[in-house]
Amino acid sequence: MKTLSGKLISKIGIGSYGIGGKGHRGMPITEKQEDQVYIDALVYSLQKGFNFTEIALGYGHGKTLSLFKQALDKSKVDRKNIFLTHSLYTRDFKSFGEIIKDINSFYEIVQTDYADSTLVTESLVLKFGENSIYLLLHNLLKSGKTRYVSLSNASPQFIEAFKNEFGDLFTAHEGHLSFELRALQDKGVFELCKNLNVNNIIWRPLRRGQSIISKSPSLEELTNKYGKTKSQIILNWMCHLNYHPMVFSINKKHIDENFVATDFSMTNKDYQRITDFRPLNYNPPEIHWDSLKTDDEIVALVKNFDYAP
Repeated sequence: MKTLSGKLISKIGIGSYGIGGKGHRGMPITEKQEDQVYIDALVYSLQKGFNFTEIALGYGHGKTLSLFKQALDKSKVDRKNIFLTHSLYTRDFKSFGEIIKDINSFYEIVQTDYADSTLVTESLVLKFGENSIYLLLHNLLKSGKTRYVSLSNASPQFIEAFKNEFGDLFTAHEGHLSFELRALQDKGVFELCKNLNVNNIIWRPLRRGQSIISKSPSLEELTNKYGKTKSQIILNWMCHLNYHPMVFSINKKHIDENFVATDFSMTNKDYQRITDFRPLNYNPPEIHWDSLKTDDEIVALVKNFDYAP
């Protein structure tokens, strides 16, 4: 994946959910900081070299994209050096017309005439129909309003069908992977995307900090062996697999830690040890893609999953 200017995307990207407060449209906003806190953290991240993210207008009731735009302007980083994915999530839309309005609002807020990629979910296609969503995406591609298309939270069967529809213009699939939770890995999603030449983008790779406070002996041993933080070990492992995790922090120390998370190597045996790891009594809930009404079920799986280390 490259920006419009031809720059490769950074190994680690910016996780945008929660910027401006956690919550989609129709949800209460929680854990909100002052706007300047987010802007300062984003400016610092952009100037460090993190150059890709995905944003839905539903995030923070629209606040997320507005704050990102302010930070981008303040950072003096050229928009053409940023890979910005516009995400369309099912829970934000009651009608197809609202999707069109959302797309137009994206261009207006960012003050640009293109998205680097437009992302849909399998549940969105199920809700509004393949014909409608595929025609919309083809029109955006043809008009240059989007450079590529992406998926999130999709089943292997749907990923293959999407690849057949859009070919090389299908650039990425966003899914969850963390040290503890391997539901998509076990379903073969990441390996399939690799074989199809579709980039694997990882959301919530640290499970909003839950992985960092875990007491897993395996993770503790690796942090001691390499003298790195738990987040660095996890992010390094994902990047070793050629996946692109997205993270965000308002703490400059943590931003610095994340940025250099790929500046060391572990042994192949230790990488494989992480890949093969499963918690004791590992039994995550089954994902029923064909009956998803929104993606809330998958998000809840990540949020609520508990395990014995």
